[in-house]
Amino acid sequence: MYKVFLIDDEIVIREGIRDSVKWDDTDFIFSGEAPDGEFALPLIQEIKPDILITDIKMPFMDGLQLSRIVRKNMPWVKIIILSGHDEFSFAKEAMSIGVTEYLLKPVSSADLLESLNKVMIQIENEKKEREDAEKIKKQLELNAPLFRDKFLNELTLGMVSPVDVIDNCAYFHINIISKFYLVEIIEIEITKKDPMERDYSEFLKAEALIDKVVTENNDVIKFRRNLGEIILIIKGNNAESLEETAYQLAQSIKYTVERDSSCTLGIGIGSVQERLQGISQSYKEADTIKHYRYIYGKSKILGINDIKPTPGGKKDFIKVRKNDVYDFLKCGLKTDVQLFVEQYINDLSEVEMNSLIYIYYVFLDIVLNASRFINELGGEVEEFIPEVACLESFVTRIDSIDNFKELTENILNRVFEFRNTQVEKKYDSTIYKAKEYIRNNFSNAGISLNSVASYVNVSPSHFSTIFSQETGETFIEYLTKVRVKKAVELLKTTSLKSSEIAYIIGYSDPHYFSYIFKKAMRITPKDFRKSHKEQ
Repeated sequence: MYKVFLIDDEIVIREGIRDSVKWDDTDFIFSGEAPDGEFALPLIQEIKPDILITDIKMPFMDGLQLSRIVRKNMPWVKIIILSGHDEFSFAKEAMSIGVTEYLLKPVSSADLLESLNKVMIQIENEKKEREDAEKIKKQLELNAPLFRDKFLNELTLGMVSPVDVIDNCAYFHINIISKFYLVEIIEIEITKKDPMERDYSEFLKAEALIDKVVTENNDVIKFRRNLGEIILIIKGNNAESLEETAYQLAQSIKYTVERDSSCTLGIGIGSVQERLQGISQSYKEADTIKHYRYIYGKSKILGINDIKPTPGGKKDFIKVRKNDVYDFLKCGLKTDVQLFVEQYINDLSEVEMNSLIYIYYVFLDIVLNASRFINELGGEVEEFIPEVACLESFVTRIDSIDNFKELTENILNRVFEFRNTQVEKKYDSTIYKAKEYIRNNFSNAGISLNSVASYVNVSPSHFSTIFSQETGETFIEYLTKVRVKKAVELLKTTSLKSSEIAYIIGYSDPHYFSYIFKKAMRITPKDFRKSHKEQ
């Protein structure tokens, strides 16, 4: 219930408002009255009403003077001005003060109740906004570690300007300033071979052990990129000692985690870099090391210099074209598989193809790209490539180029069979779910592209694209069509007012509903109902 307080110097007006409105049948309580602003002020401070109805012209303290004081000291109070003066200057001043409604005398009980209900809706909306803001604030506090990790991830990817880096680090209480930087990437692997026996809490245990080591060093900034992957940004004032510190820290972390958990670690170390911009370069180098683990060993500490070519050596021969395979799976044709594999092999050098370990690596990369592609289409990798359950033995079956060619073609053909069936129906179910959700929730004023995209588990921008491409109309156009269709039904079959129909179909503003309806039907709701009755 909302408390209403009335101020008017005419007792007849006060009695009329007080007695003509059936307050018990409304959402309002008539909580008091006064003949002028000066007399009313202490009562208002005591009663603390939600809504103030005041005459604009009164002795001692008029309505505008009172409104200024109330807006300053009790800003939550909504004010309805009553005036016998239809003058723009009064209305303009009232609006500048922040008055909610401006009514001209004489005022009927129906008009007053309509204004009170408008004010009540505004109060409720503001209350909801405050509650939502508080929820968002709490959610932000709760998700602060996630936002911190997201920022640091973008920092290492070179997506943040130096100025923004400093500002965000200040916000997250991160001491980022230093002369030199180096990045380490820690990959955590659970040692149990059977996936069904793995306890993924071991990842968290390993991370806690890493925390224990890292917190002893104030020059280390740690964050998680994925479950099982930890990134360290290490700072220092001397390039040589920083690199030494990085290796010592890696050794300490690896020893502690592998001693006290069932996990093993692979650690990649980038080069020492100057300036904030150098962090992304060091990160790229540490990330590159991951692609060499099947050559040098998975559970090792490797620096970028460990995999760089030595004079007369051929360690740089590994140039697997990861995107070639993935892009072919996305855009190629099954009929071109044999040609693609032949071209792929022809592009490899004689030295590369004479190295069996290189062949293993290339084939493994093809299998991993195929697995990634199947996952992204929503399939189960084991169903289409069951050999991944024993990937090592599958890879080592290769003993010749012909064998490599045969197995590669076989893998790619399986993926294409899955893709060609899956892509055809992929978006059908998404669009169906989205339309069904809209039809069931169009009456909710808060429904939006974001909420529907979240429901079908697609990013908003992606959902907007596929919805318009698949249906030939935008999300808003479809939502409007559903709402207008329901409005037409209600106008034909009920005696509900247009304003009531607007709220029922999800529009909080009846005027906007009329505009949308006329735009869609080329006739106003009122005229539509009238023409329907005449038929």
